[in-house]
Amino acid sequence: MTEESVSSHADAQTQDASAINKRKRLPKIILAIFLVLAVLGIIYYFLVYRFYESTDNAYLKADVTWVSPRVAGEITQLNVKNNQEVKAGQVLMKLDDRDTQARYEQAQAITQLKEAALSVQQQNAASQNAVILEAQAGLDQAYAGLKQAQAGVNQAQAEVARTQKDAARYNALLREGVTTNQRVESVQAQYQSAQAQYQSAQAQYQAAQAQVKRAEAGIGGAKAQFGSIQASREQLVADVNSAKANVNLIGVDASSAQVVAPVSGTIGDLAVRLGSRVNPQTRLLAIVPLEKTFVEANFKETQITDMHVGQKVTVELDAYPDHEFTGHIDSFSPASGAEFSLMPPENATGNFNKVVQRVPVKILLDRKAADPVLRPGLSATVKVDLRT
Repeated sequence: MTEESVSSHADAQTQDASAINKRKRLPKIILAIFLVLAVLGIIYYFLVYRFYESTDNAYLKADVTWVSPRVAGEITQLNVKNNQEVKAGQVLMKLDDRDTQARYEQAQAITQLKEAALSVQQQNAASQNAVILEAQAGLDQAYAGLKQAQAGVNQAQAEVARTQKDAARYNALLREGVTTNQRVESVQAQYQSAQAQYQSAQAQYQAAQAQVKRAEAGIGGAKAQFGSIQASREQLVADVNSAKANVNLIGVDASSAQVVAPVSGTIGDLAVRLGSRVNPQTRLLAIVPLEKTFVEANFKETQITDMHVGQKVTVELDAYPDHEFTGHIDSFSPASGAEFSLMPPENATGNFNKVVQRVPVKILLDRKAADPVLRPGLSATVKVDLRT
């Protein structure tokens, strides 16, 4: 065997031994790497991961306002289009309001007619009130005449009593021969005159009583007539108020011919065109306030144990993977999402399977000037820092 062959054989043995040693060290290296990664994972879990809750069941939302007309009509003017920005109070479209304007003018005419009737009634009431005052004056005068007649009756009655006593006294004196027949006859004449005056006073008193009754009947009739007028006045006032309310109601319909934007935002889902016929409660379009978008994240019920309002949140959007958004928890839904579905689950059955429920959590974003436009419906991944 030559020296070169011996040398090459020795090199081959050395290479084989080195390869064997490498193969023996490889499992140890892999095990060491695995142990290091496991230790790092444990450290990361205890120091970082367990203080975060995350979910990819999250989406951008916004308080979308659906615009509907208050009245029916044909669109005669359309001032907006899809994806257009509008301001609150801006006129979006106009409806044909000719029939509404006609009804408004008719209601105004009816109101004027009823107000005129009320004015006539008020004049009648004033006239009747004057009649009552005149009748009251007549009644007062009748009462005064009755009182005067009563005084005359009393006076005549006293005079009859006095002359009766004088006649009796003079008759006694005549029997005693103290006075003369002529004097007795004179006293008798005075007594008869007093009786005649008493009868006349009684007749005047009865006439005064009749006058009082007539005056009382007159004022009673006048008051009854006034009461009837007042009752009709209340009806007329009610009619006038009803007519004015109808004018206001139709006026609201007339002003509703202009459809205005209730909030500021961007037009979306425009469902009508110029000339379209619309009815009340028809969805014309949606207004989306893009500057007020928020995130609705659906966390598992087992994840919200340590979550509370105000905790900091990191948000990643699929549409902007290189941009990280921050925010905070604003509120929690009062119930799980299943409770608000059209067909809530009925668990009081024999086929029960426990399913982890999702609780919607509202997250407000900390908006910055450099942030891109956020549109409702975009998918998001949310991570909540439980330490905050």
